[in-house]
Amino acid sequence: MLSSVLHGRLGSAVLRRRQALLLAGAVLLTLPLVRLVPALAGARSPIWPHGVVRVYDESGMSQTVATAAARWNGSGAQVRLELVRSERKADVVVRVDDRALRHLCGRDCLGFSTSIGRAAHGRNAVILRSSLGGNPRPLSVWVAAHELGHVLGLHHRNGHDCSVMSPHAFDTRCAPSLAATQPTADELACVPAPADVDVAAGLYGGSAASRDPRCR
Repeated sequence: MLSSVLHGRLGSAVLRRRQALLLAGAVLLTLPLVRLVPALAGARSPIWPHGVVRVYDESGMSQTVATAAARWNGSGAQVRLELVRSERKADVVVRVDDRALRHLCGRDCLGFSTSIGRAAHGRNAVILRSSLGGNPRPLSVWVAAHELGHVLGLHHRNGHDCSVMSPHAFDTRCAPSLAATQPTADELACVPAPADVDVAAGLYGGSAASRDPRCR
């Protein structure tokens, strides 16, 4: 789950980001501050065989989901998120449902995953907020990558160290840019961060493809 609520002590940089986000409401389609909610299942479900997860997007954010999947696929962990064209072939379905998000995790919630790791029964589902729609931008890709991280089996990572698995997107030193433009390679350099890849590699094998100093 991704939360738009910012908790704890916030540094000046984070406060500036919060102010910027509040001011950018019109540009970001009145996005809340970014809250990522924990997945529904408390304990990690089984990992995916051979690290392969077939994802069907019915959210209308195909480029955003594809970009987030590509970030994990190129991370160095031995995982493969494959986008499929049929829900029948999918392990995970990505959809938009603002009403469900409000019920599951509150009005400020931007994303939710129904399971951490492979669901014990049925398909996994990832729910994204409709305000993340349109062309991909740094924040929307960050949120999608966070929820796909839950799908792979990663839990939240607390603290201010760089991590795409932070429960609050703007709490870390590598918070996503608020730009409303197509994300650049630099803006996605820490999506996921090496610390996130280390966890995924512990589940599936591999090692972080990059140790970018910006992602500490």
